[in-house]
Amino acid sequence: MAGKISGVEVYISNMAKALFELDKSNQYILWYNAFKPVSIRLKTDYPNVKWKRTRIPNKILNLCQSLLRWPKVDKLIGGKIDILWVPDPRPAPVTPHCKKVVTFHDLSFVDFRHAFNLKTRLWHKVLRPRKEAEEADHIIAVSQFTKEKLQDEYGIAPEKITVIYEAADPGIRPLPIPRSFEIIQRKYKLPDRYFLFLSTLEPRKNLAGVIETFRKWREETRADVSLVLAGQDFPGIFNRVFIKNDPHIYRTGFVDEQDKGLLYQHALAFLYPSFYEGFGLPILEAMQCGTPVITSDCTAMPEVAGDAAMLINPNDLEHLKQAMHKMYRDEAYREQLIEKGYERVKAFSWERAAAELLLQMGNLAKGK
Repeated sequence: MAGKISGVEVYISNMAKALFELDKSNQYILWYNAFKPVSIRLKTDYPNVKWKRTRIPNKILNLCQSLLRWPKVDKLIGGKIDILWVPDPRPAPVTPHCKKVVTFHDLSFVDFRHAFNLKTRLWHKVLRPRKEAEEADHIIAVSQFTKEKLQDEYGIAPEKITVIYEAADPGIRPLPIPRSFEIIQRKYKLPDRYFLFLSTLEPRKNLAGVIETFRKWREETRADVSLVLAGQDFPGIFNRVFIKNDPHIYRTGFVDEQDKGLLYQHALAFLYPSFYEGFGLPILEAMQCGTPVITSDCTAMPEVAGDAAMLINPNDLEHLKQAMHKMYRDEAYREQLIEKGYERVKAFSWERAAAELLLQMGNLAKGK
């Protein structure tokens, strides 16, 4: 979540668009529950897709569905629902006549629970993700790492889990327009040269380590390079990371989606030394924009980056500092990573992801 759009929203919008473009024969119902009017970002204009809204207070609905396993989602939607796809684990009981597919993005609520505040940790207990994993007829994991965590933590059989990779949003691309960077430079008050950190500002992303390392690196080198922290903190969800004022550290706050490409494109390198990721979508976004990447050698990040990024131990700040210095000094190495990044991005596709999801739902419908 670099701004006001969550990673799950990005996943849903891209997967749904690709799925509806691919499949013109099956009927789709997009169900959401909202007691008060809400703004829906997902736009659809397909003859086989329609919306269904229920108006039950969400807290009551979630508690009833979690604890009582009622009301059944397919009954709320109405009609004969063959398959319910839940794109993020949450209470979603269904009747025996309806199959259920659940996407798990990670198990950070288990492995990195201290990054979340008390309210969110309690909310995760209400969600009962283990129950959803056990009840699901099939599970989509966004990485092999997440699949293995589901097996280890919940004892889910491997044949019940299919890995379907995400992909970068095709709209996040470099722009060849002359002087275009000047527009967002004024908008976000950006420096001329910078390392970029773009993510939710929360403990799991190793933000404190990035700041400490950058300060030490700049103190040693006296380089005319700044650090840009792009994104927002969400104190309602995560524990805070306190950031001291520094004239060489710039905070953009919320970044509009249409500006992210330019923000990536003009960075000296993208810093993503996160402690824990179920996938790591910003890695592909940066590569797609021609930006070399420094990321972590743990969890799902090597799976996404391959050999197209500089992998470091996120707990070794000296290693991170050396990586930053190499990016600063070695232009040939930067160009090599940029070219590898362009190639790496081609291995991931929302069209391919939608086709694999459709295949799994089709197999369930056929009783396979």
